[in-house]
Amino acid sequence: MLGLLLLAPAPTHAESSLALRAESSLEPIGATTFDESGRAIGRSSFEAWTEDDGSHRMRVTMGTDDGGRNVSQAVLAPIAGSVTGSATEEALRLRVVEERSQSTTADGRTLPLLVIDHRAGRVSCYDGADAEAGGRHVAIEGDDRVVNVPMQLLFAPLVSGEIDAVRFQIAACDDGPVLHDMIAVRGKTRTRAGRKVVEIEYGPDFGEAVAWLASRLLPSFSFWFDADDGAYLGHRMPLHRKGPEITLVRQGLTPPEIGID
Repeated sequence: MLGLLLLAPAPTHAESSLALRAESSLEPIGATTFDESGRAIGRSSFEAWTEDDGSHRMRVTMGTDDGGRNVSQAVLAPIAGSVTGSATEEALRLRVVEERSQSTTADGRTLPLLVIDHRAGRVSCYDGADAEAGGRHVAIEGDDRVVNVPMQLLFAPLVSGEIDAVRFQIAACDDGPVLHDMIAVRGKTRTRAGRKVVEIEYGPDFGEAVAWLASRLLPSFSFWFDADDGAYLGHRMPLHRKGPEITLVRQGLTPPEIGID
């Protein structure tokens, strides 16, 4: 990939402008949920499967033993001509079609349902747990660079060292749907338990002039990957808006083993 991120040719209708490379990141993964002190507090998981129509689906479930929970899902469609049939040639590339996410707090409150419809070019928030009537909406202006769920795919070129930064947006439900400009940068590579681990840091993007500085001074969240094969090892983010910060670590590993001291 060249520049910040590989962009697909300009679409003739509303859809995501990002072409995400799918490799081992689509494998199902079990994970342990840790709190900020490094204590195991629950179980989480990544699921991935392919539907009969060829679309790919991902589900990320983040959970804590006290009942806090976030379930995020994404539908991705193969980009025509991106499959070569050879593992040594160009990997399958996917475009995000839809993303949705909903959280439940530890005291049992269901937070608004977030829906990102990339084909319609809009972000919606619904107060009901299931019903999508009476939602609040905001249009995705300009190039659609919104990625909430398949971030490990978005960050693949950073992990491999092909690029140094990725600019994107995330959507959230505040008083209504909002979009936030974000930047992800390649962080330090450490060796832990014989494994080289690369950290990808992301946070608010304030533009070209201060992006490099901001990415190092402002609070940020992180993903950790195996630097040799690109395998996902863990990530840190809030369980939900204004919720506790948690860290997911691939099953069988601990935070220190992926460089979290």
